[in-house]
Amino acid sequence: MKEIRILGVDTSLRSTGVGVVASAGSRQRAVTWGVIKNPAQRPHTECLAHLHRELGRLLQAEEPVAVAVEGVFFSKNVRTAVTLGQARGVVLAVCALARVPVYEYAPRSVKQAVVGNGNAHKEQVGRMVALLLGLSEPPAEDAADALALAIAHIHQQRLGLAAGKPL
Repeated sequence: MKEIRILGVDTSLRSTGVGVVASAGSRQRAVTWGVIKNPAQRPHTECLAHLHRELGRLLQAEEPVAVAVEGVFFSKNVRTAVTLGQARGVVLAVCALARVPVYEYAPRSVKQAVVGNGNAHKEQVGRMVALLLGLSEPPAEDAADALALAIAHIHQQRLGLAAGKPL
């Protein structure tokens, strides 16, 4: 059976989690994971450019067949929501330029797919990601969330369900 790769992206301006999961049949493995960091002193526009470059490199190197992102969240803080929206726009644009389809998942559905509980805590998600992918320890929180997004997408496909909401 041919192996496919899915990229999960947990978007943030300062700390975007990324994780690529390879799947062949019922087997899954973590290919790569990490965090695209932007230091606090880096100007906003340079943060967006850095995110664009790094995500573009990852798409080119790993050649995923799809990207899974977290759905839009609601925030009382307008500035936080706008900043996240800008970073998310960069992620969507980079994927569109690379011609890789993007699917959106609600945080609760990702937790349900990975942990079996839509109200799971971040620590539980990290531990289950490590267990499912055979990692010796849970990845950093943002990277674990990205890997969880990729796992959720794979599960949706395997079950023959509509894979998230295509963007």
